[in-house]
Amino acid sequence: MVAAGCGWTPRLEATSAEALALHRSSLVLDLHVDTLLWTRLFGYDAGLRHQNRLPLHPFGFHFDLPRAQEAGLDAAVMGLVINPVQVRPELIWPLKALHWWEQEHGVEQALHTLDLLSNLVDAHPDEVSFVRRGSDILHEVERGRFVAMAGLEGAHALEGDLSNLRRLYERGLRMVGLVHFQATAAGYPMTAPEFYGEGLTDFGRDLVTELEELGIVIDLAHLNAAGVWDALRMMHRPCVVSHTACKALHDHPRNLTDRQLEMIGRNGGIVGVAAGRDFIGSGGIEAFLDHVEHVIEVAGAHSVALGSDYDGFIIPAGRMGDVRAYPLVTQGLLDRGQPAQRIAMALGANALRVLITVCG
Repeated sequence: MVAAGCGWTPRLEATSAEALALHRSSLVLDLHVDTLLWTRLFGYDAGLRHQNRLPLHPFGFHFDLPRAQEAGLDAAVMGLVINPVQVRPELIWPLKALHWWEQEHGVEQALHTLDLLSNLVDAHPDEVSFVRRGSDILHEVERGRFVAMAGLEGAHALEGDLSNLRRLYERGLRMVGLVHFQATAAGYPMTAPEFYGEGLTDFGRDLVTELEELGIVIDLAHLNAAGVWDALRMMHRPCVVSHTACKALHDHPRNLTDRQLEMIGRNGGIVGVAAGRDFIGSGGIEAFLDHVEHVIEVAGAHSVALGSDYDGFIIPAGRMGDVRAYPLVTQGLLDRGQPAQRIAMALGANALRVLITVCG
């Protein structure tokens, strides 16, 4: 949903008048964008226009406020990628290198990264807003601002202490993933086969309860299958899987089985379809649309969302090189015969429902 007078025009490729009208009238919300990592590492100013000039547009430089406005992207959950206090063997090597490179880790680094988001708002107060409630999103969009919420990528940042969760909540954190790429005090990642069958820990169960009591969205991305089942059995509110895709279409450890999709749909939760080739395969934007439609078919139209993982060291699918691809998603779904209401749900209405239900 783009406020009147914002001068929004897509520049990647021509889209039909019907697609532009639908895109403009819809809230477009991405459940997972990792730009704050680039801000922390290199001082990347998301208020300025950037461009990834490398072939295939790898790794980063996928998001900034000017391109978000151009693409009609209204809101995103900005991920907090945090170094663990202690590195475990299963952690992937890029994150081991990140841990070595940076001085901060754990909850203090999470607090610092939240400050970076606040700093972006201070530097560009007329362009971006950092909100704590889902019900504030539409109000800020109508004022012409891009809306950011904050999501923690992995409970290792809590250092096994629920009081740290409350500290982060007070500073604006409203989504928490239980794991990232290594085991945490809460559970185990799906990318480490040695933890197959290991569900949530006692701390993980306590954390799920506390997250629901505080009104923080639970993100099951990266969590192994046993942990997903444990969490779904416990939860009383809808969850998200912020960035993933469908294992039935592309067999990747990070993707969800049809059974998992069905259970998330029954929970009232949502599945953010990622834009990276690792998730969806080599078929370009058509593969992305295949995964969107598969979630709709298996979990229901109420369960699909956008979860690009832009700026998360991905190689985007063809024709999805940065956030300016979103109008092409709208066009592609229209071309496939999806009804306008269902497309609007996928673009952001489903995500907004969950954020309002959980966060108020």
